[in-house]
Amino acid sequence: MSDGRIELGEVSFDPTEIQDFRLSVEGTSDTGKTNSLAVILEDLAEVSIPTLIVERVGALSTVRHEDDDIVVVGGKEEEAVDLVVPLQELDQIGNWVLDKGMKVLLDVSTYSDYSQEESRVHLAAGKAVRSLNDRAQEKYKAGSRTKSLLVIDEAHYMAPKDNAPEPELDDNVKMCRGQIIKACTEGGNKGISTIVSYQRRAFLHNGVISLCKDWIVHGLANEDAAKVAKKLNIDRDLIDELGVGEILARGDNLTSGELVGPTKVRKRSSPDPREEEFEIPETSAEKQEVLNEIQESIEERKEEREEEKSRVEELEEKVEQLQDEKEEMQDSLENREELRKALKGLNETDSSSSEDVQEISERAEELEEENEELRNRLEVKENKLQELREERDHLQEEYEALEEKFESRLQGLNSLRSAFQQLGLASEGEVTVDGGVSEDDVENIVEDKLSDFDAGSTGESVSDIEDLVLSDFQEDAVNSLMEEVEDLSERQRKLLLFIEAKGKNLPSKKEWANGALGFVNGDVYNDMNDLQERGFVEKNAAGNVKPATERKVRDELSPYDPDDGDVGDVKKRILQKVKEAGDSE
Repeated sequence: MSDGRIELGEVSFDPTEIQDFRLSVEGTSDTGKTNSLAVILEDLAEVSIPTLIVERVGALSTVRHEDDDIVVVGGKEEEAVDLVVPLQELDQIGNWVLDKGMKVLLDVSTYSDYSQEESRVHLAAGKAVRSLNDRAQEKYKAGSRTKSLLVIDEAHYMAPKDNAPEPELDDNVKMCRGQIIKACTEGGNKGISTIVSYQRRAFLHNGVISLCKDWIVHGLANEDAAKVAKKLNIDRDLIDELGVGEILARGDNLTSGELVGPTKVRKRSSPDPREEEFEIPETSAEKQEVLNEIQESIEERKEEREEEKSRVEELEEKVEQLQDEKEEMQDSLENREELRKALKGLNETDSSSSEDVQEISERAEELEEENEELRNRLEVKENKLQELREERDHLQEEYEALEEKFESRLQGLNSLRSAFQQLGLASEGEVTVDGGVSEDDVENIVEDKLSDFDAGSTGESVSDIEDLVLSDFQEDAVNSLMEEVEDLSERQRKLLLFIEAKGKNLPSKKEWANGALGFVNGDVYNDMNDLQERGFVEKNAAGNVKPATERKVRDELSPYDPDDGDVGDVKKRILQKVKEAGDSE
């Protein structure tokens, strides 16, 4: 259908014409939910709308039989995967979708590794959605906002509630969930329309459900049917009586607010892998050439990163070796010092013959000369060790910077854009979004906290709602930082407060310790090194130290895209916690 209209029985709509589009497709297993999602994608086959589809069960990848613009991305070589992209490179997907107009289907099941954490699938999905969010934000700020579509299948698994039976909630799951919620809350601003499909409302996080404005409902579990009936303001019997493939629909964009249905959705045209065998369609030579160029660029970036990593590891080995040599020399020096002192004492107290005394004195002098030589060698070792440490730190910074260094590489391949346009993978002109953000009433915003919230009547904005939705995740990050603060010793707290109060580089750890405590010894150096390892301070190649609590806070909150104000507030809370802990001791 070239006009972009989607036909689901008696329901007809065009997502490319809707400014702020968030669609919920809900239904338990075997009720036709996946078929409806496939029909939606098939009806968009002739529409050049940049698209990211995230799925984990493989039921949608066959839609490319109807839409040969879809590129299936996976983490390993499989017959059904067009483009193999390592986890580290998924941050490029936002560029491919929004800058090249690609339709990317990310099969996150290909990233699972059961010898490691199962949530690698969430890490893959989260990185891809974050890439889309970040690139959309960049284009929005640059005044070149692009209309795009994000489709999340099995959303109850990808963005679960805390009390959902699976998956186990870890950092990867939280990051993935946070990015999906962010796409739902900010999508209207940045041009991202979202379609989320899920089996159980009871398991899907409220931050996703509450922001959907349009609803397609298949048969539901008993626990969910009553809530949905209330949401749609319908008799529950209408839901209970739905047959396979039948839907109810309601929403301002779908049905102008009226209830439509029950109505039957046609069977998908693409093969259903659960019901029939099929062959993988051949990739055209032109399309394969483009994919090969992208794959080569990915491999080149991977090789350069691995080379940098190897150089860092080699330097770390040299540093460790020199450290061992230094410790051996230090032990030897201490033993020689003890012997020299013993001989000197014997020389001063012994009443034996003058020849014996002379011999002891000469031996003590020899030891002193040897010790002086050993001290000089030890100083050389220490200088060499410091040089290697600085070189290692510099290489480490270069290695970490590689992630950003190549972000523009694929964008610069003008030949790829031309090739994709020839293949129909991108339109000559991108579909842009006009108009402002709709501030219609948004009901049931995060039901656990805002069950009675009414955006239209209170005058609250969409950004206010977003802050409330993400507050739980930000609080988790703050609590994690607070736990680290509680582990600090009294001396470390004084050191931290002093360097934060300075707010600038100090030329040495000695000056830092003298300023904070008035003295320096081995224990203080250990405390300072521990603060550096924890990330509360950082040292540059010249040996200067400076406060880094703000950077540590920003890194901890990074999955939730904090603004400067959020970072500053959290930093103040942490430093206040440090001060209060010191005052109470």
